[in-house]
Amino acid sequence: MSLVIEQVFATFLIITGLSYLFQSAVWRDLIQELLSNKSWLMMWSLLFLPWGLIVVFIHNIWVANWTVVITVLGWLITVKCVLYLLFPDWANFVKHWSDDFLQRYIKIAGALDALLGVILLFLSFGVATSRFL
Repeated sequence: MSLVIEQVFATFLIITGLSYLFQSAVWRDLIQELLSNKSWLMMWSLLFLPWGLIVVFIHNIWVANWTVVITVLGWLITVKCVLYLLFPDWANFVKHWSDDFLQRYIKIAGALDALLGVILLFLSFGVATSRFL
């Protein structure tokens, strides 16, 4: 089950990272909309909280190898969603960023997400194939 979570998470990072990279203006608008409308921000957090919790409960693996990255990201998603649900104003500093800066930040995050996703997917499929040899 853990391997499936790793592969799904890696694939999710690749797809969303590429989306951030190629659709940064749309993501910028979404972020601005979410920060200006707390009810949408709460809904977004409720949508992603179960995914973070699944990783935390099923893949809470603290070992000295690459799989800990999935665990750390699961915890970060969970903490971020909880913060948005309990303290929706905590990220208001982003409202003060210029549109250009926010869009550049999204593109950089997208490139890093996609790269991390490719690395994790490669590693997870390497583990999957070595288990069958």
